[in-house]
Amino acid sequence: SAKRMRIHAAAADIEHTGRISSTISLSDLPAEPLTLVASYLAPPSRALFDVALNNNFEAKPSADTNDSGSSSVNRIAGGDDWDVLDFGHIEQDLAAKFSDDDIRGVLLSIDAAHNLKKLRLTNCINITGVGLEPLRDSMIIEQIDLSLVDYHESPELEPEPRLSCDEVLPILISI
Repeated sequence: SAKRMRIHAAAADIEHTGRISSTISLSDLPAEPLTLVASYLAPPSRALFDVALNNNFEAKPSADTNDSGSSSVNRIAGGDDWDVLDFGHIEQDLAAKFSDDDIRGVLLSIDAAHNLKKLRLTNCINITGVGLEPLRDSMIIEQIDLSLVDYHESPELEPEPRLSCDEVLPILISI
């Protein structure tokens, strides 16, 4: 495959010159070590790791599949064990930087419409809600917490959150 050729070319560069002259990235590595690394991450971080590696912003399998034919996307994100996704489990400063595209990518990565029962958008103050589109028509989602703050925190946020009723309500109505 093209991925293996890039890895072999990089290894040959190291062997002959002592340095890497061709470009190699984490996504060029086999899925198995990446899956192992991801297993040590909190669930939201694991999904973000998957999105970063696979640019998984479309509802389709990754172009790179392993030898058994399954996508590395499902293996890294962890399959269907996504009952709860709580962005409060990652650093507040990071969650505050998430865009709707980031949220959409995570929801697509975990196939949220078919797997996710509870979503908490803790600290995701930079979203309008359009990134929740992958939840449209979900038959499994039970709770979406749009409060943006953790339990026992003040609901006063600066700057004012960008969450829009015009974006969120049509999605909620479809559920």
